[in-house]
Amino acid sequence: MKQIFAFALLAVTFNLYAGDALETNSVKEIENKVLEKGKKYGVKNVLVVFDIDNTLMAMPQNFGADQWFGWQSKNCMKKSAPDYCVANNFDELLDIQGKIFAMSNMIPSEPETPAVVKNLQKKGYKFILLTSRGYTYRNSTERALKMNKMNFIGSSIGPAKGYAGTYKPDMGKKKARPVSFMNGVFMTSGLNKGIMLKSLLAKTKTKFKAIIFADDHKKHTVRMQAILGDTKGIDLTTYRYGAIDKTVKAFHASKKKKSKAAWKSLNKLNGSVFK
Repeated sequence: MKQIFAFALLAVTFNLYAGDALETNSVKEIENKVLEKGKKYGVKNVLVVFDIDNTLMAMPQNFGADQWFGWQSKNCMKKSAPDYCVANNFDELLDIQGKIFAMSNMIPSEPETPAVVKNLQKKGYKFILLTSRGYTYRNSTERALKMNKMNFIGSSIGPAKGYAGTYKPDMGKKKARPVSFMNGVFMTSGLNKGIMLKSLLAKTKTKFKAIIFADDHKKHTVRMQAILGDTKGIDLTTYRYGAIDKTVKAFHASKKKKSKAAWKSLNKLNGSVFK
């Protein structure tokens, strides 16, 4: 009987702190979950964390979008690369991606996304954006946010406007790369998002009873669950967000003619204008 009781207690304890891993195509559903947690724990005890690319915002074209970058990095980082490849190595690809970010616009992944963000911010919820983008893309990232009338400075955690410059986060035995946290945007240079959020909470000395995290890549929600899902005192909800899934699937299923043509045009323009 004691063994059964102990097992039941362990199961209850696990369920109490294990995070909820959900999926949605709707930012309104995420908003409702935030409001639900705010009612349960109090607004000041809830943190909302959004990815940027194909979650908060998306490119209006495939060229330069997250799906395009994934296609290029998967197929082109080898000696005998196909002729559609824009770079010979990953550093070159990152450089070209940065140029596209600087020139391209972005749009909300859903038309109502900016209104949802503003509504939650007005109610007092804390926000951060947690992106795999590197710190060199900060200017173009913040320009895109401004164009879409979204601002995360006043609703962010930690010191006002964050930390100047870059720093290397504490990753234990794992090798860290420079990251940047300013104006509510945490640029993590492709590092594990679960570890990054945990390290940022420690660095800013902030604690929350509930965290809601949304990302279009399942690997990031899985990693978030692995790091914070069983943390005592944190009610974690992750959303694998799929509003852009149809666009991504259509791109990968296509022959990518428009993206190939866009690169040829850009490369030709670049060569004719810049020496």
